[in-house]
Amino acid sequence: MSTKIPQQEIIPLRTDLAALGNRINAETRNAHNKIDKMMTLKFALALRDPKIYRQGIQMYYHIFSAIEESLDRELAKETPWTSILKQVYKPTIRRSERLYKDLLFYYDNDPKKFAEPIMPEQIRFIRHIKESTAEKPYLLLAYMHVMYLALFAGGRIFRSKLAKAVGLFPQVVGKTTEEISLEATNFFRFECEDEDAFRIVYKRDYELATRNNLTETEKQEIIKESQLVFEENATCVKEIESHNLRRLQEKILYKVATKGYYVVLAVLILLAVFLLKTIASKMLL
Repeated sequence: MSTKIPQQEIIPLRTDLAALGNRINAETRNAHNKIDKMMTLKFALALRDPKIYRQGIQMYYHIFSAIEESLDRELAKETPWTSILKQVYKPTIRRSERLYKDLLFYYDNDPKKFAEPIMPEQIRFIRHIKESTAEKPYLLLAYMHVMYLALFAGGRIFRSKLAKAVGLFPQVVGKTTEEISLEATNFFRFECEDEDAFRIVYKRDYELATRNNLTETEKQEIIKESQLVFEENATCVKEIESHNLRRLQEKILYKVATKGYYVVLAVLILLAVFLLKTIASKMLL
């Protein structure tokens, strides 16, 4: 069911140059376009390999867990930042629990297989999220804008592509392909009546909470942190790519080395047979 929101209630306007959300978008446009192209390509590749896709959502599970643990920490306090964060925060945006469900599906209900991040860049970024937001809680507003609005915009597109992916989801006895797809794509779905309306309300509340309650210095820091969020996302995605490339190279080198061993062994056997024949022929003379 679609919820129509009157045009006059939709804020901020795209032309509002003072709105923090618009300022973030303008300052990070190049980084956003760069990672958008990268994610489109990498996502297409991941859809062909369940292992790589699983690594990708595991990465985002740890990143969103760090963000949401930091949010919970600050929302439980009574500080000048708590009221700002509470105006923006809505339980519907939470992703870590939904990613947890997806990963349980992919890892046969064994949470130990994805309990902790293991890739160095992911670990470093997660540590940065927790430490930087503990020192400056208002930096969470960078993550609340970049990470969640990206999913509002792209989640529906990714869901559509996932639904068409052949061989990505494991088969489950007694369940249809549609049922399996629903169990494995919680990350990209928001439990609300109208996602478009929810996105408009979220952006409105973000603007109302941040417009007059932050100093210009704090806004500049949030914009700078937003830039870093894009860069770190790109770095973590490249890390997964490099990890899989190394494993592929190691596998190829192993096969070459193994085959090389048998080739050498075969040559030695042939050489031995040749020498034996030569010796035998000379003994008969």
